Amino acid sequence: MQLFTFLCIYFFLLDYWITNMIDFKLYKHQKQAVEMARDKKHLALLMDAGVGKTPTTIQILREVYATHGRILPTLVLCPVIVVKNWAEEWEKFSRVPTANVIPLIGPTKKRIAHLQKAQSQFGRQFIAITNYEALVSSKPFYEEISDWQPMCMVLDESHRLKSPTSKRTKLVIKLADNAEYKYILTGTPILNNPLDIFAQYRVLDGGETFGSNYFSFRANYFYDENSRMPSHVHFPSWVIRPDSYGKIHKLIYRKAIRAKKEEVLDLPPLISQKIFVELSPKIRKAYESMLANFISILDDKVVTAEIALTKTLRMLQIVNGFIKDEDGKESSIDSPKKAALKELLSDICTHSKVLVWACFKQNYEQIRDVCNSLKISYVEAHGGTSNKQKYAAVDAFNNDPKIKVFIGHPASLGIGINLVPASYSIYFSRTFSLEHDIQSEARNYRSGSEIHTKITRYDLVAKDTIDEVVLEALKNKVGESEKILSLLRNSLTFNK
Repeated sequence: MQLFTFLCIYFFLLDYWITNMIDFKLYKHQKQAVEMARDKKHLALLMDAGVGKTPTTIQILREVYATHGRILPTLVLCPVIVVKNWAEEWEKFSRVPTANVIPLIGPTKKRIAHLQKAQSQFGRQFIAITNYEALVSSKPFYEEISDWQPMCMVLDESHRLKSPTSKRTKLVIKLADNAEYKYILTGTPILNNPLDIFAQYRVLDGGETFGSNYFSFRANYFYDENSRMPSHVHFPSWVIRPDSYGKIHKLIYRKAIRAKKEEVLDLPPLISQKIFVELSPKIRKAYESMLANFISILDDKVVTAEIALTKTLRMLQIVNGFIKDEDGKESSIDSPKKAALKELLSDICTHSKVLVWACFKQNYEQIRDVCNSLKISYVEAHGGTSNKQKYAAVDAFNNDPKIKVFIGHPASLGIGINLVPASYSIYFSRTFSLEHDIQSEARNYRSGSEIHTKITRYDLVAKDTIDEVVLEALKNKVGESEKILSLLRNSLTFNK
């Protein structure tokens, strides 16, 4: 009788705890994910950037903790720029004590010391948040994490684990195989090829969905369309078999929920506009010379995507004003995009904030010059700024009304950061990276951007150049794969 009474009280309190932990508004797609996770220990949250993957995952874990009656040892792996953001989200969307949420950043010794201190204070019952690179760069740190034995693992931006042969993926698999609850989070699980999904699901469920052998997976669902090429010029191009699309789709969604931004959020319209500029005679001459060289290579038809990407990157640098003289010395010339940017900012910054994205370090000086000439306050975050400076820049941009412009590199700040005070974004330069384009666009086109009547994206494009090809590739969701070769052959020869 006493046992029965105890169990009644226990389950009453457990039910009360779970019910009262749901103290923030969940959108329909978030509720569906939480409900789906109740009978699944492995779940892929394939949600677009900005639709609330982080709070959804936190709610899922809170219910897991409630079921066990304690905080389970939990490891969150994410890009370094969002480690602190994850810690803040735990504080915002849960009642887990702040002390039990441990961001592991900084030098290796500092990370290990924080992890050991947490274990001495809480045993195994805490949440550790760190970045993927930290596992790869330090064997002692990895061993400390492994000895701690996380029971729950969250793999944020899991498409970073798409390569089954990378050291990063192999180390994460070893950790994940010993964890009970696993969740992968990404809006872009497949960027270039459906092969991308294998390693992510291998981490998620130990091979239950697609097996544990990558080569068997590839042989079952794909074929090499270049298999008949002569061996001395052969480069494999793995294409999904026509009858495999439905099979792979069905297997993925046994353990996944999809949420596309345009379907689940009531966002303002996204207006995209191209601003065409003409190259200066000097830049045009350098570009035409490089283009002629590249077309001759393409005409040989023996060129890999790697070579193509290297050449296109050089052409992109040229159209942005970085040319070489006869001695091979590189010099910088103001891109005509600079004048277009000045015209845009002189208008936009009178009434709004704006994000200016650029992919080449020399562009930042040009953008600064424009801001300084217009006496516009700005902050910046790119490869030349530390993580501490990036966090400070984000905070200042979001909270200081005097700062109107954020200068950023999509790879450095295109993930997990909220920059919704900006209703405009300007792409000064770009590369073929579909991931960077999608992620950077989502910094101010996400949940929270309802404060604006519309979001406007301007792409500065050098007319009749590789710039147009890249933008078309991104528009059509063409990533960095062999498909680029055919796209280049069809699109670049207009100047031949």
